[in-house]
Amino acid sequence: MRFLNQSLAQEIVNRTMKIIKRNINVMNEKGVIIGSGDKKRIDSIHEGAVRVIETQSGFEISGSEAETLQGVKAGINLPINFHEKVVGVIGITGDPDEIRNYGELVKMAAEMILQQAVLIDEMQWDERLKEELTSQLLHRAGNLDSLYFERVKRLGINLDIPRVAIILKVQNQSQGYKWIRDKLEKDDLYVMDHDHIVLLKKVVMSQTEWDYSKTLNQMEKWAVGLGNYQETYCKIAVGTCHPALEGLSESYQEAVYTLNVGEKLDPHKTIYFYEDYKLPIFLARANQLGIGEEIGPYFQKLKQHDKKGELLETLAVFIEENGDVNKVAGRLFIHRNTLRYRLVRIAELTNKDPRKIKDLLELYLSILQNQIK
Repeated sequence: MRFLNQSLAQEIVNRTMKIIKRNINVMNEKGVIIGSGDKKRIDSIHEGAVRVIETQSGFEISGSEAETLQGVKAGINLPINFHEKVVGVIGITGDPDEIRNYGELVKMAAEMILQQAVLIDEMQWDERLKEELTSQLLHRAGNLDSLYFERVKRLGINLDIPRVAIILKVQNQSQGYKWIRDKLEKDDLYVMDHDHIVLLKKVVMSQTEWDYSKTLNQMEKWAVGLGNYQETYCKIAVGTCHPALEGLSESYQEAVYTLNVGEKLDPHKTIYFYEDYKLPIFLARANQLGIGEEIGPYFQKLKQHDKKGELLETLAVFIEENGDVNKVAGRLFIHRNTLRYRLVRIAELTNKDPRKIKDLLELYLSILQNQIK
């Protein structure tokens, strides 16, 4: 495996040259200069580095010796070790007697920079792998095989912890993630989607039940924090907590539907919980399956004969006020007789009497169905 590349080699050069104010060269495992304070020397073979690689030890070059070797100047060349192997060479240009005391310092600095870079790369790789494993939980792409669980174990993911799916939709996703990342707990999992962030959030259980209020409280704080941080909108949709591993996918689907339906029915809200939108989500799923039309086109019939929108407004308020005619008439600023006339007119047009509970339910479903399309 190659640990040193041009970008990292040049970073080593730049950082060490700030310390000792001498030209630095970094060579790869073949002795090719891949980083240097002298850009003209990059991509040339450094014969002194080749000797270091062959002997696995340092090599000093005096001014007179430099004249007999190819692509070198006077200086000191030392091996860069990683995992007890020579993965490259670092060279300091100058009289060996003058720079010898810098040698081990520069070598140590180079190895520390390399170790740090490899560690960061491994952490980033682990994060990408964790995202992929989380995505498989969300989408249940095929059966989870033994390799999946081996990777989960290696990354220290505990799949027995209760979690709920949460979708965060923010105007600036990368900035939103930076803010969210500092708020995540150790056992929280996430996936960056193209227009939102999906979390599998660890939740608090009260005996065997999900403590819904604590999650709501936390999301309210996040909504305020994100709004203050970005000074833009954010939307948060929360599924429900299911006991089995397979339930994580269902929780995610609930959150997806909740966000879609919530934004249409309550665009002014920031937080949407699945529990508050079960009925419209049921209709959305029915529409997706192609069976939503069985509810009946009552909304369309009313709209066709309701040019001023009075009947639809009356029906909406009648539903919101649970059929209390006094409250409905008061909200609409109309006489009770006018309200009675409108209700009769709705019944004539739809063959569904809103004063009857079963008929009112069908009318309500028809209105909901239109709102979520």
